[in-house]
Amino acid sequence: MKLIYKSVLLLTTALLLTATAQAQLLTRENVQSQIVAGTRPVAGDFGYSLGASFVEIKEMINDKINVRGLPLMNFRYYLFDDLELRLGAQIYSKSRKYEGELENQIGREDFTDKESYMRLMPSVNYHFASNNWLDTYVGAGIIVGKEKDEIVTNDKTNLTGDFYAKSMSKSTLDLGYNLMFGVQMFIADLPLALGVETSIRGLRKGKVEYQTDVQSSVGGVTTNQTYYQLDETSTVQYKSLKYSKSEVGADVRVALTYFFRN
Repeated sequence: MKLIYKSVLLLTTALLLTATAQAQLLTRENVQSQIVAGTRPVAGDFGYSLGASFVEIKEMINDKINVRGLPLMNFRYYLFDDLELRLGAQIYSKSRKYEGELENQIGREDFTDKESYMRLMPSVNYHFASNNWLDTYVGAGIIVGKEKDEIVTNDKTNLTGDFYAKSMSKSTLDLGYNLMFGVQMFIADLPLALGVETSIRGLRKGKVEYQTDVQSSVGGVTTNQTYYQLDETSTVQYKSLKYSKSEVGADVRVALTYFFRN
C-alpha cells in the first residue's frame, strides 16, 4: 500500500510540474523568471538581424560589382511587447584607378572610377502572436538612399602641353516605401530568431542622368563643354535632361536575428 501511495504521489507531482512548465511556455502571464527555451522578446530588448532578400541577392551577383556590401542589416528595438522599431541599412562602395604612359605618343592617361551606395530603411512593426515560440507581424516603413558615380579621364601630351579631360558624374536620390508581413520562430533561449518576411516595395530614383564636363586644350586654346547623358555609355548628348525611374514589386527575405535582452 505504501508503495502504491508513493507511486501516485510521484506521478501527481510530475504531472503538476509538466503542466506548470507548459503553461509558462505558452503564455507570458505570471512568468517571473527567464525561460530556458523558446522565450520571445519583450519591451526593452534589442536585436540585430542579417539576411538577404531575393532582389538583393540578384544585385550581389551583378558581375559589374566584385565587392558588394553586406546584405541588409536590421537593428531592432522593442518599444513595447508588441511594437518594434527597426532601422535597416545597406552600404557599399567601390573604386578603380590607373595611370599609364601612352604608347603611340609622348603623354600619359589617368583614369578614376568611384561608385558608392547607401540606403536606410526605418520601419515600425506590430506583432500579433503572444506565444513564446512563433511570432507573426506586419509593418510599414520608408526607404531613403543615395547613389553616387564619378568617372574621370585625363589625357596629356608632354611635348605640346595639349590635354583632354572628361568627367562624368551622377548623384541619385532614392525614395520609397516598404509594406511587410513576417513570421519568426524563437530558438535557443532567445539569443536567436529565424524569420521569413515578404514585402511590397515602391521605389523612385531621381536624377539618374549623368552630367558630363569636357575640357580640352589644343595649341593653347582651351574649350569647355557641359552636356547630359542617359548613362555612361550613351552617345546621345542633351543640353538639359531630367531622368528618373520608378518601380513597384514584391520581395522575400530570410533573416537570422540575435537578441540582447535587458
